[in-house]
Order: sequence, then C-alpha cells, then structure tokens
Amino acid sequence: MRVVLTGGRGFIGSVALRRLRERGHEARSFDLLDGEDILDEAALLAAIQPGDTVVHLAAYADLYEARARPVEATRVNVLGTALVADVTRRRGGRLILGSTLCVYGNQPRYPTAEETPPNPTEIYAHTKLAAEQVVRGLQASFGLRAAIVRFPGAYGPGMRGSLAVARFMRAAAAGGELLIHGDGLQTRTPLHVDDLAAGIAAVVEHEALVGAINLAAAEEISALELARRIVALVGHGTIRHVEPRLPQTLRELADQRRAALELGWTPQIGLADGLASTWAWWRQYGASHD
Repeated sequence: MRVVLTGGRGFIGSVALRRLRERGHEARSFDLLDGEDILDEAALLAAIQPGDTVVHLAAYADLYEARARPVEATRVNVLGTALVADVTRRRGGRLILGSTLCVYGNQPRYPTAEETPPNPTEIYAHTKLAAEQVVRGLQASFGLRAAIVRFPGAYGPGMRGSLAVARFMRAAAAGGELLIHGDGLQTRTPLHVDDLAAGIAAVVEHEALVGAINLAAAEEISALELARRIVALVGHGTIRHVEPRLPQTLRELADQRRAALELGWTPQIGLADGLASTWAWWRQYGASHD
C-alpha cells in the first residue's frame, strides 16, 4: 500500500514510517524539514497520488507553543488539516488523522469512550477538535474516507524535549529540579512510541475503519508519581511544585476496547519497562538530541 505520512520526520512520524516500511508498505514522508509544507496545496497535490492512504501527523503539537502562538497553531492544525484532507479526497484516497486524547478534557465519567462528547480545555486541544470536525465535514459532504486516531502523549527514544518524560529526565540527569504544576495529582497515560506506531500501522491496514478510535495506554499515572519514578530511576533530582497551569485537564483515561476488538491492538510496553529503556537511550543520546 502507498502511504504518505505528513510529519514523517518527527518523533512519532519517523517511528511510524519505519514500522510501515517494515510491514511492506511503500511509505514516504511529507515534512517541513524537507521543505514540504502542509499549507502548500501544490506540494500536497504533487506528493499525494490517486488512491494513497495519508497519515496526517504534522501539527503544532506542543501545548506551550500553542499557547504562545494560538493563531499559528490554529492555522497549522485546522487549515493545514483541511488542505491535507481535501487533497486526499480529490485524489480518491483515505485519510487517517492523528488527533489527541486531550479533546476529551475533563469528564464526569471515565474511561472515555470514542462517543464521549469532547470537552477540551486548552487551545491546542480545541484546534485538534476543530481539525476533527473539518474531517467529519468532508466525510459528510463529499464522502471522504477517513479515520481519526486519538492518542495520549507518546514517549520513548527520540522524544521531543517539551514532553513531561523528557523534561523530567533532563532535570533529573542534571541533578536539578523537576517542576510540578500545582499538587501534581493530574493524571496522564503515557504511551510508548513503538506501541503507538504499531497502532497507527494497524489502522492503516484496517481499511474499513472509519470514525474515531482511541489508541490508549492502560496505566494512569499522576504527574507527581511520574516525577518520583524518574528521580528513582535516575538516582538524583528533586521535585518542586509551582503554580498550576490553567486551564488543564485533570484526568486522562481512555477506553481501549474498540482498538482491541477491531484492530487486535493493545500496548505491549509497560510504563516501567518503557521508562527504563528510554532512560538508557537518554543516558547515551539524550543530551545531544535535546
């Protein structure tokens, strides 16, 4: 199968690209690092061929950057998605949109299933939900074939420096302070990038899949407990609480059942093993990578 990955040079995209090629797909990257911009319609038309599957991962993915540049984040995440989706439609292809569990925001009940009404808290999550709505609109109005993959923050070798695991490892490695917003009881479900790449490949290969699907980890952990685990793993570092980041999602726990039933996908790398292997990578490459 021919697959185009926008953001294929990024952390998640590069691992997904490798996974797809290992499974025999003709996968290529479309990435700003190579001068290919999702806001450039002509470049998209040149890259996406008739019948291609397009995995759209290119995005303003950093919460802090999205807060600092909300208009640019909206332009990339919403307009960029609209252009990628529309070119895919015009080429008769299938779109797989990379979204986020952040669209669920704070909910009265957990775990959150795919039909749970979204309630995003931060501008980043709002832009990703808007991107989802654009895709749904093109499905409803023009018959675009599309699936929406919602996933949590991924970690692992090659991870972005702004991710919590990376920030904590960097601080602990330097013997510094691991900064926790508020009481640190807000929870997340970190997913190892290898598991996420396997899930994306499964969605690519399940051509009949439509609508939203959670690719979620089962282990829920608070920011405070994550910091404690990394301090113990590294052997030094101290934890300091700072002002809460508001607004913020206080809990993240998504329902995994659809992915397990329809894709046969469940995460294979537990958090303890994943953090240990990521720290081993960080000790060797992290400082230069960061």
